[in-house]
Amino acid sequence: MNGTMNLFHSNVHRSIRHTAIYAWWMVFGLLTASPSVLAYDLWQAYQDAQQNDPTYLSSMAQKEVYDAQKSQARAVILPTVMVTGGAYKTRKQFWHNQLPDTRTKPANFAISLNQPIFALDKLTGYKQVSVNAQIGELKLAQAKQDLITRVVQTYFSAWLAEHNMQVAKDVLTAAERQYQMAQKNFEVGNTTVIDTHEAKTMWHNAQAALINAQSNLDNAKADLESMVGRAISEPLAGINAPLKLKMPVPDTAERWVERARELNYNVKIAQLGYQAADLERTRMAQQRLPQISIVASRKWNTSNYREINDERTATNTIGLELSMPIFDGGLIGGQVREAEAKKTISAQSLRATQISVAQNTRVAYNQAVSGLATISALESAQTAAKKSAASNLLGYQLGMRINVDVLNAQNTYAQAQYNLAQAQYNTILGNVHLKSAVGNLTDEDVQYINALLNPTQSETSAQSNPREIEKK
Repeated sequence: MNGTMNLFHSNVHRSIRHTAIYAWWMVFGLLTASPSVLAYDLWQAYQDAQQNDPTYLSSMAQKEVYDAQKSQARAVILPTVMVTGGAYKTRKQFWHNQLPDTRTKPANFAISLNQPIFALDKLTGYKQVSVNAQIGELKLAQAKQDLITRVVQTYFSAWLAEHNMQVAKDVLTAAERQYQMAQKNFEVGNTTVIDTHEAKTMWHNAQAALINAQSNLDNAKADLESMVGRAISEPLAGINAPLKLKMPVPDTAERWVERARELNYNVKIAQLGYQAADLERTRMAQQRLPQISIVASRKWNTSNYREINDERTATNTIGLELSMPIFDGGLIGGQVREAEAKKTISAQSLRATQISVAQNTRVAYNQAVSGLATISALESAQTAAKKSAASNLLGYQLGMRINVDVLNAQNTYAQAQYNLAQAQYNTILGNVHLKSAVGNLTDEDVQYINALLNPTQSETSAQSNPREIEKK
C-alpha cells in the first residue's frame, strides 16, 4: 500500500513538474517572440533582376546587334543612289606675257544609281544574316529563361542559407541551455562530469556551425544582391509548409525529352547555327561567280556659274557593269575550306546540344518527381525528430534520459530541418529546370512559386525554434 502511494505521489510530482516546465516555456516563448516583418520575395527579386542583371541586359543589347547586321546585309542587295556636287573659285595668273588674271567659278553636280541584278554571294549573305537575326531572337528568349532560372536558384540559395543560419542559432541556444543544465545537475550531484563535457563540446560545435552558417549566408546574399542590383535588408520570404507542388505533366521522362528536342531554345539556336554555317560556306564559294549591276548617272557641269558667258553641259549614262575574280592568290579557296570546317563544327555542336538537353531534361524530371516524395518523407522525419527531441529533453529533466540522448536528439532534429529545406530547394529548382528544358518557363511560373512563400517572415523562425520543441 505504501509503495503504491509512493508511486502515486511520484507520478503526481512528475506531472506537476512537467506542467510547470511547459507553462514556463510557453510564457518565455510568447515574451521573446519577434514581430513579423514584410519579407523580400521571389517576384520582387525577379523584377529587380530584369532591370539590373548585367547578363540579361547584355543579351538584350546583343539582339540589337543582330537586327542592325540584318539591315546592313539588306542594304547590299538594294539599289544605291549617290549625289555628289561642288562649286569652286579659280584664279589663273600669267607671269611672263603680262596677260590679265583669269577668274572662273566652275561647278558640277551628279546623281548616280547602282542596282545589283546578279550577285548571288550578296543574296546568300542576306539570307545568312537573316538567320543570325532569328538566332538573336531565340537567344533573347533563352536569356529570359536563364534569368528566371538564375533568379530562382540564387534567391533560394540565399533563403536556404538564411534558414540554415536560423537553425544554427536555435541549435546554439539549445546547446548553451543544455550545457547550463548539465553544469547545475553536476553541481548538485545529479549527473556526471562526462555529461558536462559532452554538453560543452556540443555548445562549442554549435558556435562553429553558426559562424560557418553566417559566412554562407553572407556569400549567398551577396550573389543575390549582385543580381538584383540592390542591398537587401529585409528577411527573405520562406517556403510555406507543406510545399504544395504538382506532379509534372506529362508523367514520363521520355515524353519530356521528346518535347525538349523540339522546343528547347538551345537546340533551336544550334539548328539555326548549322544553317548559318551552311550559308556561309555557300557564300564563300559564290564569290568566284560574276557579279552584274545596272549603273545609271546624270552629271551637270558649268564652267562659270552666275556669268553671262557660262557654258553648261549635261551627261547621261546607263549600262551594265560586270566584275569577276580571275586570280586572287588562293584567297577564296581558303575561305571556302574555312567555312566548310566551321560547318562541321556546327554540326557536331548541334549533336552535342541535343545530347546534353536530353540528359538535362531527364535529370530535371527525376529531380522534380523524386523531390516530391523526398519532401513528404522528410516532413514526417522532421515531425518525428521534433517529438523525439522534446521527449528526450523532458526525460532528461525528469531523470529518465541521459545527456547524450538529448544531444543526439537535438542534432537529429536540426539535421532533419536542414534536409527538408534542401529537398524543398532541389525540388523547386528541378521543376524550373524542367520547364526551361522545353522552353516554357514564364513570368507566370515565377508568380506561382512566389505564391508558395510566406509574405511575412518573423525574425525567429517558429519552424526551427527549439522553444517550440519543448512546448510539444
